[in-house]
Amino acid sequence: MDAGELVELPREALRHSLKALRRMADYELEPPIQRRMLDLGERKEFLADDERAELLSLLEFTEHRMIERLEARLALWELEQAVSVLPKVS
Repeated sequence: MDAGELVELPREALRHSLKALRRMADYELEPPIQRRMLDLGERKEFLADDERAELLSLLEFTEHRMIERLEARLALWELEQAVSVLPKVS
């Protein structure tokens, strides 16, 4: 492996990491899930036990995804800041 290949490996890893982070940062709930949560939420006082459990599961899932989304956005911002101070490689 020559020096050019050694330099390219971290760049490729960074490219893949950025792609994954952007996908997480841009995540949105699918419309059918949004509609189901809205439906269950509007009827929350009248839900059967299985529907209440479904709503709680959907809310927990959404909370975890929002945390992941915010963490991805922070990681992207931190990477942008770190990369901006690195010397340019020619």
